[in-house]
Amino acid sequence: MTHPVDEYSDDQLHDLMMRVDAKGFPGDLEQLWAVEQSRYRETLRRIPPARGDQATVLDLGSSRPWLPFISVLLGYRRITLNTSYPESGFVADGLEVRGAPRSDVRVSVFDIERNAFPHPDESFDLVLCLQVLEHLAVDPMAMMSEVNRVLKPGGTFLLTTPNVVRYSNVVRLMLGENPYGWAAYNGYDGNRHNREYAPAEIHRLLCAGGITPDEVVTFGAKRRGFQRDALKHLAGVAFAPFRKCPRKWRQDLILAVGRKTSVQIERRPDWLYFDLAERKHAEATRNKALATAG
Repeated sequence: MTHPVDEYSDDQLHDLMMRVDAKGFPGDLEQLWAVEQSRYRETLRRIPPARGDQATVLDLGSSRPWLPFISVLLGYRRITLNTSYPESGFVADGLEVRGAPRSDVRVSVFDIERNAFPHPDESFDLVLCLQVLEHLAVDPMAMMSEVNRVLKPGGTFLLTTPNVVRYSNVVRLMLGENPYGWAAYNGYDGNRHNREYAPAEIHRLLCAGGITPDEVVTFGAKRRGFQRDALKHLAGVAFAPFRKCPRKWRQDLILAVGRKTSVQIERRPDWLYFDLAERKHAEATRNKALATAG
């Protein structure tokens, strides 16, 4: 079956994205499109079109350039955009797309790994988490628990995130550089890449959250100059024997899509969380001291 995005040329997708109200947006939409257009197309191709006017979507950590695609291209009319930075300009109440059918677009302000989502159980057909997971610093499975709760049975969860085992990271190691992606400090919060994931980990993350993966793939390979591209080729040859990290899992970005098929399976999987014994010991010691003082 043909997906709606396949009926649009790159120029048409560009023009559609530019129809969003960009007032207050902290970035250059033209530059964003030039750098990320392949990510937009590959991601959109995996998002199921709305089934009727009542279909609901929650976009976690939203960015306003996605709104034209969600509302016009995919046909969703009941759209909730999440942010924990309401002053950032990424989303805003009353956000509109020029020439688009009227949609119910609401902004929901909450921290996806620290707060319960302020939405009823089984209230969304689709939950998106696009380039957000890598920024979580405290409790990513808290997000997955709430995603499971608010998704309808059989609802779709789609996630994209940088791939920690991408060729460019291996090349950085070969050049004696930090392999991590965007990890710059800004002096006041932890809004950087706090943890990047491998494709196999994303598969396990979805399964632990009660989401059955339909697809986990990697895509995208930006040119980074002759030296780095040559080293990338050498890295590909060196990695060839390692079946646990096949060629198909070495591109820049991970895309995973799955369906809610059960309640959450694991709240704190061992591969993702370390033993909290030290914290528990400190709490016990503090409580004992308070009891003695009382």
